[in-house]
Amino acid sequence: MKNPYDEQQTQILARITNNVVKLNDTLLELNQKIEEINEMNMSDTMRAYYYDNSTADQRELHDSGHAVTIEQLHSMRVEYTKLEGTPEENLEQINKLCVERGYQNRDEIAISPTLLENYEAKLKIFFAEHIHEDEEIRFVLEGRGFFDVRDKADRWVRILVEQGDLLVVPAGIYHRFSLDTSNYIRAMRLFKEDPKWTPINRPEADTNKYHVDYQRSVTEFC
Repeated sequence: MKNPYDEQQTQILARITNNVVKLNDTLLELNQKIEEINEMNMSDTMRAYYYDNSTADQRELHDSGHAVTIEQLHSMRVEYTKLEGTPEENLEQINKLCVERGYQNRDEIAISPTLLENYEAKLKIFFAEHIHEDEEIRFVLEGRGFFDVRDKADRWVRILVEQGDLLVVPAGIYHRFSLDTSNYIRAMRLFKEDPKWTPINRPEADTNKYHVDYQRSVTEFC
């Protein structure tokens, strides 16, 4: 003979299980909406994501669909700032940054098929995986391009840079640069009196002091 109490307990448990499943589905939908909103907000200030590792034209987006946050960039010691003021206000911010970091000089570089000598050869150099022994500070004045940087798991993170973007790439990090399909960028470069911008390619740089120090610093940061 069935126990009415057991049947009642079974029905209650079934209802609870069904409600838990519905709640989980609702939470999943809510998380997806939050991610969509975050991506929309980030598109106004920054666009960074894991590179899809396709062998297609390096100037394409190569967006894997997996976004990278400002916090993730900071954990790699990569600094991103969007300057949205007037030219005078932006210049004031640049001057302040130079004082803070001891940068005494600056210049501008324009990259396009008609403006840069040995354009194709230079692009190959820019896109070869390498490090520098000084940090790179770039403020984009016009155009667009991509900085690809290696994360702590050695995966490529692609950062879109365009007008108003200020990017600081730390010394010792593996990185590379590419234009986008517009084939044009003009940027301000900030540097000390004797910048160490000579690229040291991988794998030669694996044992370089600046790379080893960088790797140690991001490990300790975590």
